[in-house]
Amino acid sequence: MKNILYMISLIVLALTGGCSKEETTAFNDYDKNWLVVEDDANDASTHARYLFFKETGIPVFANDTIGTQQRIDVFGKEYTHYEKLSMSYSLGGVQTGAPPLVQSFTYCNKADVATALTFLREEIIPVLPQGVHVPSILLVDNMTSNAFGSYAFKGFNTVVIAQVSKITGMDAATRANYKAAILRALLTNTILESRFNSLLDKFYAVSRKYVPDRDAYGLYIYLLNSSVKGLPNGVPITTQAIGFLGTDPRNSYYTPISTWMDVCMYLEAAVANTQAQFKQKYGDNQRIMDKYAIIRQILEQINFKIQ
Repeated sequence: MKNILYMISLIVLALTGGCSKEETTAFNDYDKNWLVVEDDANDASTHARYLFFKETGIPVFANDTIGTQQRIDVFGKEYTHYEKLSMSYSLGGVQTGAPPLVQSFTYCNKADVATALTFLREEIIPVLPQGVHVPSILLVDNMTSNAFGSYAFKGFNTVVIAQVSKITGMDAATRANYKAAILRALLTNTILESRFNSLLDKFYAVSRKYVPDRDAYGLYIYLLNSSVKGLPNGVPITTQAIGFLGTDPRNSYYTPISTWMDVCMYLEAAVANTQAQFKQKYGDNQRIMDKYAIIRQILEQINFKIQ
């Protein structure tokens, strides 16, 4: 009888303990939206970025660390979390070739922020199609990347825009190339949306048609002569002959390693040049003109106007 009473008391204690309120760790505001600009009327640069954010909905930063927050780790210790913009580059799918990355950059001076915002407000925002999502913009001074030069780079949750101290002194040709690089970074995701898969397949097929036994993308340039077939008589075998604007920016010994790199190269060239300028450069190359026409068709469908 005592054993039965003992077992009953253990069960009651277990049930009572199970019903007691468990201690939990509260993670207040850990899912905070960091991609906003808060005003600071005492800082002209911050106030200008705040006004731009209120006007366009696009947060612009001058530092890749965009906030801090006190947090508690799994051991109950308090620490400071630093929220940083991610400059890693990914378009999903299987990664081919070295991933594009920002190799180095320097922060811009606060005094140059107003000029950069004016450039964005006057030359970028008016031509940016509705519906193009821009998570944020990071303004920097000097930048080097292994894929997209020194003007603009598309990161995971930001678009890095460099050379802001040099905007005022840019001549017309440099300014056009600068604008094109920025728009390429801003439009890349939209151009590669699945709704354009049919057109993009036709775009890739232009070059693949002439390399029947292997993929035309990521082709070692010294294998071009043995791999390329079907070009018109008298056309020398080159990367441009099969419809590429050039070799891969990450490795000049290969044709564009990724299909999206090919698209990015055409996108930037299409925006940097008027239709007449592009035709003057490449008009005698039907493969390039065919691919250019497809990129123009996609740009027209997103209501981006090309000169």
